[in-house]
Amino acid sequence: MAFDPKNAVDAAKDIATHAVEKAADIVEDAGHILKGDIAGGVGQGDKKATRNATYAVDKAKEVLSGVFE
Repeated sequence: MAFDPKNAVDAAKDIATHAVEKAADIVEDAGHILKGDIAGGVGQGDKKATRNATYAVDKAKEVLSGVFE
């Protein structure tokens, strides 16, 4: 399947929406850090940030390969 610019725009919107939705979780983890739970806050924030990055990469792969799951 050929590259479709509309799919690229839709994927970019989806990635941005997902990132905004998940930003609240990362802010919550920052709250834990400020309350003194450094290890817990950093560990959870790191996991969530990694999941967000993985989501973005997976969406980009879908657009570039033309295979949507």
